[in-house]
Amino acid sequence: MRHILALAALAALVAVVSPASAQDSPMDPAAMEKLMVELATPGPQHQLLAGLTGEWTTTMTNYMSGPEPVTTTGTYSGEALFGGRYFVGHHEGEAMGQPFAGMNIDGFDNSTQKFFSMWIDNFGTGYYLAHGELDQDGKTLRHAGTMNFGPMEIPSRSVTVFVSADEVNFTMWHTMDGQEIKAMDLKYERVK
Repeated sequence: MRHILALAALAALVAVVSPASAQDSPMDPAAMEKLMVELATPGPQHQLLAGLTGEWTTTMTNYMSGPEPVTTTGTYSGEALFGGRYFVGHHEGEAMGQPFAGMNIDGFDNSTQKFFSMWIDNFGTGYYLAHGELDQDGKTLRHAGTMNFGPMEIPSRSVTVFVSADEVNFTMWHTMDGQEIKAMDLKYERVK
């Protein structure tokens, strides 16, 4: 019953949307249901992200902690949500001499054909949202977004390389005062 109600509500919404922004005529319910199923079905991009599920050790090199890079170790635990449509990771370790905990939510939006990654941690109350694409090699994922740090907006980008089923490398850069600087390297190694 809920499925029928949701479909009816969506059909009504599409019928109300102006023809210029939808189509010349409203989508029929069967075509709409087919599209909904296609957009909700996990694909190969979701399988790539599923590679980070499980338990991992991490080695992070922070280039912004001071004059010299600082390397610390930690843990990462990744899980799939909602039938492999989204992936949540829990990070624990140390950063800038303080206990550190963070969480990412990653996915691939079938509607926009873009990857996305949201990050929150115990060093702030905001969030970071980035969107990205997969290189043709099928293992290099590039994201870009903007971090808010008080009054500053800091453009950032990252590269995640799925080296193997047991190793993933992440690198992030920030652009400050017109200059891009490396912020961190993070290496994930699967716990066996």
